Amino acid sequence: MKKGTFSIIIVPHDLKKTRTYRISYRLFYTMLVVVAAGAVVMIIFVSTYGKLLLRTRETVLLERQVGELTKRNEQIGEILRNMAKIRSMNLQVRKMLGLGVGQGDSLTIQAAANGIINNNALRDEHSEILRSIPSFWPVRGYITKGFNIAGRETDPQYHPGIDIAVDRGTPVRAAASGHVLEAGMDNIYGYYVWIDHGYGIKTLYAHNDRLLVVKGERVGRGQTIAYSGNTGKSTAPHVHFEVVQNNSPVDPLTYLLQ
Repeated sequence: MKKGTFSIIIVPHDLKKTRTYRISYRLFYTMLVVVAAGAVVMIIFVSTYGKLLLRTRETVLLERQVGELTKRNEQIGEILRNMAKIRSMNLQVRKMLGLGVGQGDSLTIQAAANGIINNNALRDEHSEILRSIPSFWPVRGYITKGFNIAGRETDPQYHPGIDIAVDRGTPVRAAASGHVLEAGMDNIYGYYVWIDHGYGIKTLYAHNDRLLVVKGERVGRGQTIAYSGNTGKSTAPHVHFEVVQNNSPVDPLTYLLQ
């Protein structure tokens, strides 16, 4: 073997002639560097592409939720307009029958008679209601424990919310607009956030690793309020999510858009 080179000998299993290839160390090390660089580039590409796929999936889900919210918004708007018309007709009947009609009721009758029911006010009202409905998923993951309030609170099966399994550090987002009622830490819920959405609706996000909001802060739908974790009385990283309406727990799945 010549200095600075080495040989690669290929011995076939059949009777064909043995082949010998001489490769310089410089060429060999150059090939190793190229292969290593290619592997690094491939790892970076796969990592970046994976994040891009995740963001694309989240974008598709958000667009779907926006479409469903828009449809629900139109339905609520129609309901509110019909309610206003029915109320106006009822007040007109009461007036014709000589029943008591307040000043506010008279203004409603006059507006209806002139065909100028305030659609902007109705639109603002139902838009505010929509923003307060906790229909946005705080995280996307597998539901490991569902809603169950059939027994007493001391019953091990009692569970006034849902548990959503996610990786630690996953952004936890507000299910609806509102203000932070409480944000703190205890032995049961770990790092938790309570949000008051108005209209008697509140939501809880528990077992977080880190909080991003403080008491009294105003938050919007989809805003990141914490990062998921495994704090408090918890056996694995997940988000415990509750919806409370008029001080009574309700199944979050009745609100969350699919």
